Amino acid sequence: MSRLATLLVAILDDIFLFVAPAVVAFLLYFFNVIPLWAAVAVAAPFLGFAVYVAVKVFKEQPRGFEYVGGRGIAVEDLRPVGVVKVGGVYWKAVCAACEVAAGSCVELVEVREGRAYVRPCQ
Repeated sequence: MSRLATLLVAILDDIFLFVAPAVVAFLLYFFNVIPLWAAVAVAAPFLGFAVYVAVKVFKEQPRGFEYVGGRGIAVEDLRPVGVVKVGGVYWKAVCAACEVAAGSCVELVEVREGRAYVRPCQ
């Protein structure tokens, strides 16, 4: 899957999880099924949580040191740049002087500036 497609899937996932219930609540209000106070009461927690997650994601620096030495899999082909998943976290990764096929085992060597540097598992 291309990087753009991966990003699009992640954004759509968040929209369906956080924003869709709020939109449904306001649509029900718009069609006079529920009163405004009920729509706001349903939508507020979802929208509040979406804002909280967005702020946290943009403010927090990746904590890659927790994963150094860990093993994961290549989500995309690394030629030499791609995406890997280590410890349940997706990383933009570089495999210096090597190529790794998608689905192969990788080991996280270091993290610099939010980018993971990996090598094939031995």
